[in-house]
Amino acid sequence: MIITIDTGTTNTRVALFDGKQRVDLVKANIGVRNTSIDGNNQQLISIIANAISQLKKTHSLQDSDIEAILAAGMITSNLGLYEVPHLVAPVSLESFANNIKSVVIPEVSALPIHFIPGVKNLDTENLQSVVGLDIMRGEEVEALAIVDLFNIEQDAIIALPGSHSKFVAVDSKQTIRGCCTTLAGELNAIVTHHTILTNSLEDRFSDTLCNESLLEGYQSADRYGLGHALFMIRLQEQFGGKQHEQLASFLIGVILHSDIKALSSAPQLHFNSETPVYIGGSGLLCEATATLLNYQFPDNSVTRCEDVHDLSAIGSIYVAQKANLI
Repeated sequence: MIITIDTGTTNTRVALFDGKQRVDLVKANIGVRNTSIDGNNQQLISIIANAISQLKKTHSLQDSDIEAILAAGMITSNLGLYEVPHLVAPVSLESFANNIKSVVIPEVSALPIHFIPGVKNLDTENLQSVVGLDIMRGEEVEALAIVDLFNIEQDAIIALPGSHSKFVAVDSKQTIRGCCTTLAGELNAIVTHHTILTNSLEDRFSDTLCNESLLEGYQSADRYGLGHALFMIRLQEQFGGKQHEQLASFLIGVILHSDIKALSSAPQLHFNSETPVYIGGSGLLCEATATLLNYQFPDNSVTRCEDVHDLSAIGSIYVAQKANLI
C-alpha cells in the first residue's frame, strides 16, 4: 500500500493507494493558508497525522504494510511540513527522482515521508529580469501524471485550469521545460462575488456554458481590453436582456483571453502551431479553455483529460517508481 499527501493553499488530501488504484481518501479543509495565518504548521501536522492514522486503522494496516508515504504540493514549501527547494527547469523525470527528500517527522509518522520538489523556471539567485519567471508546487506531478497516462512522447502543453491555472511545457523525453501561471479561477470568483457586476451575475457561477457568449467575451477582451469588456457584462444585463448563463459565460471568455495570450506569448512554454495541448481536470474552466483553444488555434490538437482523477497522487507514484522507492 502507498499513502500520498497532497496539500494546497486551502485543502489537504491524504489517500491510500493499492498500486495506482485509490482505496480510500481523507480530505480536510486545512492547507498552508492556515500556517500563514497561525504562524506555525501545527494544524497541518495534526490533520495529516490523524489522516494517516485513520487510514491505517480503517484498513487494519501496520507500518510494515506501507511501501511509501509520498508528499507533493505546497507541503514542500516553507509553509508546509518540510521545505524542499524548487528545481530549476528544465527538469527531467530522473532529476525529480534524484532530488526527493526523505524525512522522518515523528509527530506525523514513524515512517519517512518522501517529499517531491516543485519547479521554478529561472535561477532566482541570478535573476536579471522577471520575464519567463514562474514557479509551481504540485502541478509538476499532475503534469507528469498526464504524461504517463496519455503516453505523451512529444513536445506538448499540459493545461491545468483552476483558481491558479497552470500551463506546463513538456518535451519528448518527459522533461518539464517550464510553466506559466494565471489567476483565471480566482479572477472569475472575485468578479462574480465582489464587484459591481455581482448583481448582474446573480452572485453565482453558471452550471453550464454558452459557447456563443464565451466567444463574444473572448473577442470583446481582444477588441476593447479587459476593463471595458468586463463592464459590458452589466450593459448586456441592463440593456441587452442577456440571461445568467450567457453573462457568466461571457465573463469566462473575457478572463480566459489573457490565459490564451499567456500560452502563446510566454517564452518558457515554447508554444507553436504544432504543439498539442492536454487539458487536465473537469468543469467549466476546462471546457471553456478547450473551446477557446480550438477557436484560436484550429491547427493544434486539443485533448480533454477529464476522466482521470488523483493526478497529484498518480504523478507522485510515477516519480517514486523512477526513484525505486516503490
